[in-house]
Amino acid sequence: MQQEDNGVDTVKEAFLNLLCKVEGDDFDEFDSFVRSALDEYHNKIHDHHDMDEDSDAEEMEGDSEFVNVSPASMNRLGKIISDLRKKVPMSAEAPGEEITIPKTEEYEGYTAGNTLHVDGFLFTEEDVDDLCDQGTLSRNYCLDCNSKNVKPLNFISHSASVLQLQFLYQVALANQTSGKTILDIGSRLGAVLYSGYLFSDTKKLIGVEINSWFHNVQVDTVAKYKMKDRIELVQADIQAVPQLIAQADIIVMNNVFQFFNDLDVQKQIWRYIRKETSKKQGLLIVTLPSLQDQLKQAGLPVKKTLGGWVKQVKLDYSSHWFESELSEDDVDEISQVHLYRVI
Repeated sequence: MQQEDNGVDTVKEAFLNLLCKVEGDDFDEFDSFVRSALDEYHNKIHDHHDMDEDSDAEEMEGDSEFVNVSPASMNRLGKIISDLRKKVPMSAEAPGEEITIPKTEEYEGYTAGNTLHVDGFLFTEEDVDDLCDQGTLSRNYCLDCNSKNVKPLNFISHSASVLQLQFLYQVALANQTSGKTILDIGSRLGAVLYSGYLFSDTKKLIGVEINSWFHNVQVDTVAKYKMKDRIELVQADIQAVPQLIAQADIIVMNNVFQFFNDLDVQKQIWRYIRKETSKKQGLLIVTLPSLQDQLKQAGLPVKKTLGGWVKQVKLDYSSHWFESELSEDDVDEISQVHLYRVI
């Protein structure tokens, strides 16, 4: 009498059939993916048991909340970054995009000749060091051609780094995203969206981007990595779509206006943002850098603008959150993430 296959045998057979489809050159990558996926599955099981055994754990932890990111999620984000590096220039600037360095104290002395735009989402500091060692990049510029009179270049990024995104979802917004909608204003490459998809359990992520080239990059990436179930992409000026702000529970704005608009336009947009977000008491707003800095750069009165609008949420920027010790530069990096609540 033939013995019925149990569920495990069926899964084993399906897995072996999948293995047969993996070509030799891709086997190491598939092996890494399977191992990290199994780690993620085991972690979920253990987390579930821990919750059953100690229902007061969250209350006991108090402010020390932290959301783990699985190796599988980090691996997938790494693949997205690798793909984007092949599609976009190192600066991650769109064709024909005009970027203006703000005329503020922070950027005093920055010029087109001594400033290099390197995207912080695509390239870490270690990546930049490697590129300099290879001769692809230089950290210095010559004050007098063919002389040794050189000064360090100024580096600017228009995207949040992976470390900042980890801090955003693992610490700043820890346990605050379940069932919520996150709106990323000026989503550019989509860094906040992809990391939010992989690092959080948020219900929906909306990216609004005025530039058609960046919008199309996001559309291709979301389709390739099958993230359409939770990511919505809108090509528009945020001032034309107030309904998106009305939908949001959390809004993220990273270096969003000051490099791309003149002061009059910046003031207009910030007044619009204040007006629309003020309609949603309790709405969370994340900015990089701080709202105070961005409003000051736009030439708006900081205290008057913030008064009656938002209250800043204190964040813990200490390095103990992460397994590996953070350097002073790393701590400075995550300290650019600021959180506010509409009052």
